[in-house]
Amino acid sequence: MRRFFICSVGEPGKDYIEDNFQRIVSESAFYMHEDTTQKGLYNEIQPGDILILKYNSNYVAYGETTGIRTVENNSGWIFSSPVKTWYFFDNDNYKKGVNSYGVSWETLAGSGQMGTVKGITPEFGFLKVGEISSDSELYRSLFIETKKGRMEKTINLLKYKKQIILQGPPGTGKTRLAKELANNLIGNKKTISPLKYVENFIQNYKLTDQSSKIDLISDNLLSEFKDTFSLEKIKDLSIDDYTLGNGSQDSFCYWIEQKLAHTCKFSPGGAGTTVYGISYNKESGDLRVDDDQNPDDFMAKVRVMLSDLVEKEDYTKAREMKFWYSLILKILHSYNPDRYFPVLSKDHLKLFAKIFEIDPKGLDDIVLNKKINEAFYSLKNQSKSTISSVVLMRHLYEKFKIKEGNLTEPYEVEAGINVSGNYKIIQFHPSYTYEDFVRGISAASNSKSQIEYKVVNKALTELAEEALLNKEEKYVLIIDEINRANLSSVLGELIYALEYRYFFNDSIEKKLESEVESIYGLKDENGTTNRVLKLPENLYIIGTMNTADRSVGHIDYAIRRRFAFRDVLPENLKITQGLKNFDENLFLKVADLFDTNLSQEFHKNDVQLGHSYFIDKFDEGGSMDIRFQYEIKPILLEYVKDGVLIGKKKGKSGIEIPLAQYIHELSS
Repeated sequence: MRRFFICSVGEPGKDYIEDNFQRIVSESAFYMHEDTTQKGLYNEIQPGDILILKYNSNYVAYGETTGIRTVENNSGWIFSSPVKTWYFFDNDNYKKGVNSYGVSWETLAGSGQMGTVKGITPEFGFLKVGEISSDSELYRSLFIETKKGRMEKTINLLKYKKQIILQGPPGTGKTRLAKELANNLIGNKKTISPLKYVENFIQNYKLTDQSSKIDLISDNLLSEFKDTFSLEKIKDLSIDDYTLGNGSQDSFCYWIEQKLAHTCKFSPGGAGTTVYGISYNKESGDLRVDDDQNPDDFMAKVRVMLSDLVEKEDYTKAREMKFWYSLILKILHSYNPDRYFPVLSKDHLKLFAKIFEIDPKGLDDIVLNKKINEAFYSLKNQSKSTISSVVLMRHLYEKFKIKEGNLTEPYEVEAGINVSGNYKIIQFHPSYTYEDFVRGISAASNSKSQIEYKVVNKALTELAEEALLNKEEKYVLIIDEINRANLSSVLGELIYALEYRYFFNDSIEKKLESEVESIYGLKDENGTTNRVLKLPENLYIIGTMNTADRSVGHIDYAIRRRFAFRDVLPENLKITQGLKNFDENLFLKVADLFDTNLSQEFHKNDVQLGHSYFIDKFDEGGSMDIRFQYEIKPILLEYVKDGVLIGKKKGKSGIEIPLAQYIHELSS
């Protein structure tokens, strides 16, 4: 069994000087001088033992020793223990290390003593710097207390529980930590071109329940449409079989405008003769025809026009009859979904041309659509992917936030986009509701400039839907000030879904168990109402909670059980991170108030001012003098006013003075 020695090189100005540390680092050896205590103990070091290097109250590194050697000279003797390589716990700054205070050593003897670690095999598996084996018990014992270690521990907790709350007093950096967690969980984001993103998405595409459902509905609708309006039936199509406005939901135009909405993005504008050439007036029942033509003569032209489109994909007559390109494309796509891409609007075609890096200059909408479709199938065939154009189209509408309907303002595709998931931040407040967070009713102006009310997904379900379509990516929702809203009311039925997550590889029975029904039904393009909500396994929730805020409600036990809680407490950044612009002196003075003058009704960890208050931001105009006068002092005085801090304190004169007066005397 190997033995482990904690070897301290002292603190600056005490026992050993900093250049001794530099010497140890550069020469991979631990040094002691003649006046070193515990000389006899370290004489027991044997080749293969492990030295744990302690510097400035931190465990910094460890390494395997080759034994000991002693050199005598005129000034006395120097003892050294050469180490093969020092392996540092924080390679960005090897002096940061692991804060030794509060670390529990159940298997090691006390600090500065020799001991052994039970259960560690002789083969320690040393690697290069930065590649320390995380399987080793010693590594886990030490590393978990570093900043990186705590981050890793919290990420693992988030992966297990799916939702956590970072709780602590003001100024401890909870929101910042939440963002760091999200970025670490999602991974290093790369910014790539839209086309490269499409290539990657197609190449890595895997069928999901959601995408399978999209394909199934689309295929069934197109198949039924082509059976209902075959070429033979098109040639004998009557006015009533074609037009809108007569109350029929089985007419050709009703299928094109309504029933086939799931299959592609189509915005016909105001229904009637402006789009379809002929229609019934719903109020009077009169038949309206473009340019007041004879209805039968016009319908005869429509039959020829449709026959040319269906049989020969010839849109010459359609353009002569002034039909819009979007309608022509809708008909062509409905009969030939593999030959036309499911995007029909002129403005949106230009956006997709940018995505696929196609120059639209001189191309009409039909030709441009076909070029986009050719580019899609080229990428699909190269990757041997099973993705359909309708699934890709829907994904890109979400990914690039392409607006539906006619664009009211110029909209440019992003020059670059992030890969590897996404995260968004929202902030709760007392009036926040289920309708703000999950699903609610939204009012918007439709194509006829009328106010239209419809059910829409909100922050949580929007991200959940995106996560369902991209099971290989991770998504994080950060809820700042999570306890400021009535969580039970805001979450509603999703309290259940938080615990019973939707796992992609679960059985059908398990997947059904993960579903809950919303009080609001969301209509799809076919008019079918769907109330089902589910939170997929790749969606994570991080909440932040200020424990000093007593003005907001507490989180009830049912919700607490579904979240993991991680304390984010004040820390001396001079020690834990070696931060040079941290005002350690003022931090300790203020921390002392919470040790000696805190009311028994409060707990120090709930109210003590956090470390972010004591970082000098001189370059940003926030020197410590300014921060103390306008940030730190006001909240301390508020604590006194609210009875959080009580009693008296010795002032500069050595006489006890009221606490408010003492705070005024404090300075950075």
